[in-house]
Amino acid sequence: MDFPVFLNKWIVGNRYLRYHPIWYWFRLINHRYYRLDDRFLYQDFWNSINEGQTQMVEDAKWLEYFGAKPETIILPKEDFDFLVEKLNEPPKYNENLAKLLSRKVPWNE
Repeated sequence: MDFPVFLNKWIVGNRYLRYHPIWYWFRLINHRYYRLDDRFLYQDFWNSINEGQTQMVEDAKWLEYFGAKPETIILPKEDFDFLVEKLNEPPKYNENLAKLLSRKVPWNE
């Protein structure tokens, strides 16, 4: 075992150093090639974030170029009527929700 791997396992696995500044700094600095205690490679994590952002940009360019088409939802007449009835009827009184909303918020005390 080479020294960087030993040092990584010793610092990350040390219960006395865990969640102290040295632990956070070491994990931040050495995130590239080592498998740490949360069981995934940090490099894969950062790549997945960048790929997600790239995918969103590509989707936006696609819609801009080809034109955005609105989504169409087709409902049977009975389901549509039921949905309209539910939207038109007022919500029922909820005692617990009324108590919750009548309480003072901590930042106004």
